[in-house]
Amino acid sequence: MPMPNQDNTSNQISGLLDQQRSLKHFNLDWLTPAEPLQEAIEFYWLITWDLRGKPPYKQANLPHPSQHIVIDTLQTTGVFGINTGVFHYTLQQRGRVFGVKFRPGAFADFFRYSPSLLLNTHENIEPFLSISEQQLVAKLKSADDPTAFAIQMDSLLISHKHPSTSKAKDAGALVDLIATTDEISNLKDLSGISGFQPRTIQRLFQSYVGVNPKWVIERYRMLAAVNAINNGQDLNLTDLAHSLGYFDQSHFNNAFKKLTGHTPSHYLPASQPS
Repeated sequence: MPMPNQDNTSNQISGLLDQQRSLKHFNLDWLTPAEPLQEAIEFYWLITWDLRGKPPYKQANLPHPSQHIVIDTLQTTGVFGINTGVFHYTLQQRGRVFGVKFRPGAFADFFRYSPSLLLNTHENIEPFLSISEQQLVAKLKSADDPTAFAIQMDSLLISHKHPSTSKAKDAGALVDLIATTDEISNLKDLSGISGFQPRTIQRLFQSYVGVNPKWVIERYRMLAAVNAINNGQDLNLTDLAHSLGYFDQSHFNNAFKKLTGHTPSHYLPASQPS
């Protein structure tokens, strides 16, 4: 039975811009998938909100290098690829969204489908899970307990799962290495630390991750920045820029603003209204 996942919470909400204010508008929960799925699926996530009588709330999120299955009671349901920019979602009225987050590199083997075909787009769920989006949305709407819906998703996903190959596992391990190693700032660093040749790394990322290594390295650097900003009212942005490998705060500000539309100081908790 899926259970609430309390481990690694900071990683699970990593990328949520303006987190201090965001979590006042919706509830975000996680469930652990069934054991046979855990090699490929990091967790299930559930967002619920009730803004009836209140204005809509637009949330911005910096996505990870992962594919997702999303069942949305109000907006778009589908199989979503990596979004290279900032993902915006407007919450209004009352609704819930259930998501399946695949581990980087795992989606390609799970469904025998190239993740690069999903870059910045989404596809209908039915070819992947042999069930219509309307049926899944109806099941989510009628579920009194999200755990019960998660159990249904367990069964559905297990029945369509293909085994992982060694190459998919290598791709996932390389992404994990980027995510956990501060010293990796380019492909050469990744090659030196991992022992894989640069050309091999590039092929693995193209086939199994869906984006190139340079993009993944930069995305995790920006995710680290978002986490630090969300958690640091007294954060020194110059120190943060240097810790992330930027030459100075100006370069960091420009890169962050180019991606999110705002400078880092805009999202500091102390600068946000209550």
